[in-house]
Amino acid sequence: MFIQNLTLMKTRMEKLETLTQIEEYIKHYENLIDEKQWSNEFGAGQVMQSIKNINNHDIDIFTRCIARLNERFGKLVLTLK
Repeated sequence: MFIQNLTLMKTRMEKLETLTQIEEYIKHYENLIDEKQWSNEFGAGQVMQSIKNINNHDIDIFTRCIARLNERFGKLVLTLK
């Protein structure tokens, strides 16, 4: 019984660590989006259309990554006991 509870605690701790990592990745992608948006508004993206297009493409990809990470986060939260 004790070993089973210990194993359950370990998997719970692993899940909590994974949730923390997912949160860190979401924040990382949000920072990347902020950098790309800044570049489009004030940096090279403001002057060069090709860079602005690349930035917009990157923003789209980062937004999709955040959405998938949020889905994973939600599913993992539901498995916590």
